Amino acid sequence: MSQGLIQGSMREAPLPDIIQLVSQGGKTGCFHVADEPRKARIYLKDGKIVHAVTNDCEGLDAIYEIALWLDGTYHFEEKDPGTEVTITKPNPSILMEMHKRMDEWRVISQKIPSLDLHPQSTLLPGETPSGVNPREARLLALVTGWYTVHELAEVLEKPVLTIAKDLYGLVMAGHVILKGVRGGRRPEVPVHEAPPQDLPAAPEPAPAPEPVPVSVSIPAPVPEPVPEPVPPPVAPAEPARVEIRPLPHPAPHPTARPVVQDPVKLAKLTNFTQRIVQASKAVLPPEHHDMVNKLQARANQQLMAGEGPEAVKNLALAVSRGAVDAGCDGETVKNLNAGLKALFAK
Repeated sequence: MSQGLIQGSMREAPLPDIIQLVSQGGKTGCFHVADEPRKARIYLKDGKIVHAVTNDCEGLDAIYEIALWLDGTYHFEEKDPGTEVTITKPNPSILMEMHKRMDEWRVISQKIPSLDLHPQSTLLPGETPSGVNPREARLLALVTGWYTVHELAEVLEKPVLTIAKDLYGLVMAGHVILKGVRGGRRPEVPVHEAPPQDLPAAPEPAPAPEPVPVSVSIPAPVPEPVPEPVPPPVAPAEPARVEIRPLPHPAPHPTARPVVQDPVKLAKLTNFTQRIVQASKAVLPPEHHDMVNKLQARANQQLMAGEGPEAVKNLALAVSRGAVDAGCDGETVKNLNAGLKALFAK
């Protein structure tokens, strides 16, 4: 049976959805992601995300950087890369955070379309803007047109998405514009001042009965908490049609013709298997839920191999037969079959 080739565009079929699909099949391999000139790799071991690397970073930082590549493309190569493990966070948490960042960036990118643009303040010398929080005020002092958005994040040692959020608010308020070329003067990056030290003890007074030494100290100031900006409202992404192109490298077996999968269709079929599982577990006793999970995993592997809707239909039949073979009573099997038929009737 030939294996399917998974490839697509971040705008048309979001990468987190495809990673979830591949991970449900327990696959081991590598997602190659590109948003020229940037490139990245995300490694899976038995369906678990274990490592990621971009041009600038690795681990979870690389995963979250890739979430901002809305114009990126990807393809999955199934093989054991034998890579190191730098990520131990569960897949659902990682993919949920990727989706959140992608949604935020879709809104921010309407005003900041590229991290390589140069923000420049529109304020006059000495002008104090209203409605600007302390963090935005510090950022305003650095947006002279010299640094790019990405460079500002490096200079301030902040996540690039945090800097982009602040710049989004400043652009919307008319305090900042974006230019395509470097200009202005290079700003001085403020140095964090060390907190004042305790003052030395005062000298003892002249000899007198029972002299008392005096000591004076000044406590270090407590920094004011900086309020986090409220993220802008997220507009739902419109579905788009996926264009699937063959990979440039040859298939592993010259005699077998690889099946090129449609990620959108594949995701819909996988979601239908999940609905079958939920309907089955709602009827079957808990001791039979593991049987349902195993049948779903097998169905997802068949979907990955290109069997399409037939794999979904076979899953429903297999669950029904499994309930009978497990000795479920007639009423339970009857209710199970009614629930499964209702899914296919919709």
